[in-house]
Amino acid sequence: MGKRSRRLIREGKLPAILYGHSVEPTPLTLERLEFQKVFVKSGRTHLVDLVLDGDRTEKVLVREIQTHPRRQGPIHVDFYQVNLQEKIQVEVPVHIVGESGPVKQGDGDVLQPMHSIRVECLPTEIPEDFEVDITPLDEIGAELRVSDVKVRQGVTVLDDPDELVVKIVPKREMKVEEEIPAAEAAVPAEGEAAEGEAAAEGEAAETEE
Repeated sequence: MGKRSRRLIREGKLPAILYGHSVEPTPLTLERLEFQKVFVKSGRTHLVDLVLDGDRTEKVLVREIQTHPRRQGPIHVDFYQVNLQEKIQVEVPVHIVGESGPVKQGDGDVLQPMHSIRVECLPTEIPEDFEVDITPLDEIGAELRVSDVKVRQGVTVLDDPDELVVKIVPKREMKVEEEIPAAEAAVPAEGEAAEGEAAAEGEAAETEE
């Protein structure tokens, strides 16, 4: 915590904590680059083998990653130790595939209010993601809701079945007002230029007198 945490990050380390059901919270120190490589493959839905002190391995999920507002990369990680015999609740990402006719023709846009769906299942049954094919959405206003998402046996969806996952909406038109470029705006018209020059010459003559 505090100064010690900042020192670890400067040294290429990453503070973390391990917790879970009937598990005493345990502070950990990770190799920052090694964690980032693993997380790219595992995300938040794949079980990770966490080796503690080189002699004990626990099955864990990445529950939370804290980042710094001005620095890139994680500054703290929360691991959740799972019991392979107990169901857990997780957020599974929604992945849009396919292409809708109206979108392909340039008449529509894809509106996606939900980017993840909350489910309950055994740790070994967590889906990597939910693929939602929008190819059948062949008209403006066509939509898919949570109840339309295919879920394999052993996985229970916790979100409201009527919640909107994706919808084809009319294409938004952007109206761009024509503006006079600053360089053109700074150049006076011919009449204005002539009047300005005449006034300047008059002022110079008065000054000489």
